[in-house]
Amino acid sequence: MKTENINHAFLDGVLDGSHEDVYYHFGVASSDPILAELRDVKAVVVAGSGGRIKEFADRWSRLNGDADVVAFPKEDRFVTRYTAGVLFASHGMGMPSASIALQELMRMVFFLKRGDLDALDEVFWARVGTSGGVGLPGGTVVVSSEGLMADLKPYRLLKGGEGEYWFDGRFPAATVDAVIAANADVDFPIVSGKTIAGNEFFLEQFRLDGAVCFETPESKMSWLRWVQSNGVANIEMEGAMLAGYLNHWGFSKFAMICTTLLNRLEGDQVTATPEQLHKFSEDSGVALFNYLKSSLLGK
Repeated sequence: MKTENINHAFLDGVLDGSHEDVYYHFGVASSDPILAELRDVKAVVVAGSGGRIKEFADRWSRLNGDADVVAFPKEDRFVTRYTAGVLFASHGMGMPSASIALQELMRMVFFLKRGDLDALDEVFWARVGTSGGVGLPGGTVVVSSEGLMADLKPYRLLKGGEGEYWFDGRFPAATVDAVIAANADVDFPIVSGKTIAGNEFFLEQFRLDGAVCFETPESKMSWLRWVQSNGVANIEMEGAMLAGYLNHWGFSKFAMICTTLLNRLEGDQVTATPEQLHKFSEDSGVALFNYLKSSLLGK
């Protein structure tokens, strides 16, 4: 862990009781008794949809002998469940929403582990979701090796008028390999590759079907072929930020697992049947749970 990058000026005061930490968007605070049930957290899993979080938690509970499921009381922003050592939370759509969830979850885990850097580093983090494939057909599961912005540069934020904050978007190679190894016998293709996180669903992804559109078929294909030639396998909206923040603190085990819904080289709109979409969504969850079972079940 990179202790010099952790906001000790604020977080240490939570540990010594100088002040509490309010995880506002989750509806709990460090003084809330419900957090005592989460102290043994071993993994944090995030996904865009609240419904998916509930399904994941129920599935993990069943795999652990119908373990109790703890639900946070507030769900108007994010849905949260905890069971059998895994904290499941939704993050909404896009990096602005997901960054709120991730920052509060990082603070929460710091509190739960009492600032113990070794205990913090043992926590596994994962985002599970959907994406657009770049040269990959719908139904391919991509385990991201690196998260980049649409210009193939790392995630960054404006520092007022003084420049930018830059982040490292790489995912730990050992964890990428472990996720793929845990899925050696699945009935769907699973690959690793770079992932672009768009700030916007239409413009930064060079779509031609948005209400506001600046691209042509030629400029769209030129961009897609350029990113594909640079190792990009898929496009989504959160991964570069996720990897950037977790790398900033120095976590060593985190992954992003996303199914492709379509091949962007062939179109912009999702035309898969409801049955296909259900299978695509399930497959990324299967990949996650195969890894969780191999690394956490019974431990």
